[in-house]
Amino acid sequence: MSSTYLHKENRIELSIKLRRIIFLLFLAATACSIFYLWTMTEDRFLSNATFKISRQDAPSGAESALASLVLPGISDSGAMDSYVAIGFIQSADLLIELEELYDLKTHYSSPPIDFIFRLAVDAPLERRLKYYRKRIVAHFEKETGLTVVSVDTFDPALSQKISKTILERAEAFVNKINQDVAEQQITFILGEVERSTEKINKINREMLDLQNKYQFIRPNEVISASLTAVQELQMERLRGEAELASLLRDSPESPRIDTLNSRLISLANLIERETAKLSGNERDRLNQILMEYQEIELKLDVATRIRTGVEMILEKNRADAAARSRFFSVIQSPYLPEGVSIPRRGYWTITILFLGILGFTITRALVNSVFERN
Repeated sequence: MSSTYLHKENRIELSIKLRRIIFLLFLAATACSIFYLWTMTEDRFLSNATFKISRQDAPSGAESALASLVLPGISDSGAMDSYVAIGFIQSADLLIELEELYDLKTHYSSPPIDFIFRLAVDAPLERRLKYYRKRIVAHFEKETGLTVVSVDTFDPALSQKISKTILERAEAFVNKINQDVAEQQITFILGEVERSTEKINKINREMLDLQNKYQFIRPNEVISASLTAVQELQMERLRGEAELASLLRDSPESPRIDTLNSRLISLANLIERETAKLSGNERDRLNQILMEYQEIELKLDVATRIRTGVEMILEKNRADAAARSRFFSVIQSPYLPEGVSIPRRGYWTITILFLGILGFTITRALVNSVFERN
């Protein structure tokens, strides 16, 4: 026999041995998987609950556009609230609370032989949270707008209890959001109302101090009266001057001339004093007082308008808070599962067999191609 023939025989024999080994490996892996599935895997029970979060008002155009960009397929603001509620359900705070309420660590680590799907007894918090998030799941259905909560445990009654607790905590969370948002907005606006009221009171005190200082209520009325008095004095002075001129022309020796001169001097002095009160650089001049008074009046008018506007905003926000309230509606209450939900042994048995045959076929084809090239 030639060396080439012997080499070919050896390759054929080696190929047959490899195919047998691969077949035995895949057969053993498939058999072990099916054996574990049917004899060691713990029965798990799934309890589902469904809820919907809706709002009374329709979202604004900007809000709708933002929602469609961030979360395509969402058309109402209740969907955004549902995703917030899902985040709360999957949060570490709620999962730790459930762990303490129902001793989940002990429950999920209790199956004695299901070492693949049970929780490690000494698992740290991070691994426990990761494990719980695989067993307690919430997802949003865009087609119906409903949020579905699924709880998977080794005890049907426990699955139902956890589902009920999750619904209660989620509803309380939504109600707290309603209350917090309304309180934050209204508290802020009430603070603005109080600040504007304090400002008005401060301006009113300034006005009162000004009135007490100069001992009159409205300086514009005082100025008007003073102007009228000055005009009357000037008219009286003109009449006196006319009378004096007439006497000087017709009766130069009349004794009334001295009396009229004295009276005209008094009128001139009085007009000068009254005019000096109306204007000048001194702080106590009526025009200066009037300017200060008008400045205070203007500040008071602006502050009053601001407070009126803030009060209108306050009433509007109170109405909006009621209109924008979120409504938590339970569509399907948690039920007590009667049958085993996981694992689906028949389905997974067929799947394992199919994958085993497929893997063996592909591996055998690769081995054959390698030996044929050599």
